Amino acid sequence: MHEDRGGRSTAQAERRLMVRLGGQEAPAVVGRPPVTGAVQQLSVVGGHPLGLLGLCGALAGSHQVSRLTASTPRGAVLADLSCAGCAPTADELARLARDHHLVLLVGAGTLGLAEEALANGATAAVGAWEPVAELRRAVRAASAGEACTTASVRAAGSRVREVRGLLSRQEQEVLRLYGADLPVKTVARRMGITVGTAKEYLKRLRAKLAARGMAVSTKVDLRVLAEELGLLRPAQRCGSSAPAVEVRSLREVAG
Repeated sequence: MHEDRGGRSTAQAERRLMVRLGGQEAPAVVGRPPVTGAVQQLSVVGGHPLGLLGLCGALAGSHQVSRLTASTPRGAVLADLSCAGCAPTADELARLARDHHLVLLVGAGTLGLAEEALANGATAAVGAWEPVAELRRAVRAASAGEACTTASVRAAGSRVREVRGLLSRQEQEVLRLYGADLPVKTVARRMGITVGTAKEYLKRLRAKLAARGMAVSTKVDLRVLAEELGLLRPAQRCGSSAPAVEVRSLREVAG
């Protein structure tokens, strides 16, 4: 048996590994979780590898958690959207919703993506910031083919629709392109408008969002907002060298 630098066995270190999930600490379980009754299969797609360990711990005793494969039969599938850079695309989620009872584990940066997936037939949704009990409830409901979206996710989704409703179609397009790190001249050319008009749209959307107490002073702020609204796909995957940027999520903005 191998030992780590602290003298503890690898198995002991694994048992002590804790993965943050929904504001609670869930012990990561390696391998099959202990059985306390009828154990159901739950396949997972997306998410960071450590997230799978956290899900094993959170659902221990009720579900055998494993990665989704091409041979996975129809049933409950959990799409881990807690990490925006590791989340499936909207098209992938739509296909999964057609073939399975799809449960969404939603992160603050994937609210727009979750809204689209629910509109395309996803069965259930729970926030990664919510207690583990809510995740268990959503998975149980989806396994039975029952719709279950938590009140917290519904409220957050409503905020996404509200913020998008503040912006005109042209302002949303400017936000998408400018947030993708394109210069204003390129944004104007792609939209077929003048540079002055593009700058005016940018000025307007910043004023509208700032009036709602949202951080929009930098291009990074606008990029993150575009991702949260589902206008822009995160460019970086987990494991990249891109620095992490902390921003206020939409659900934290006062109404």
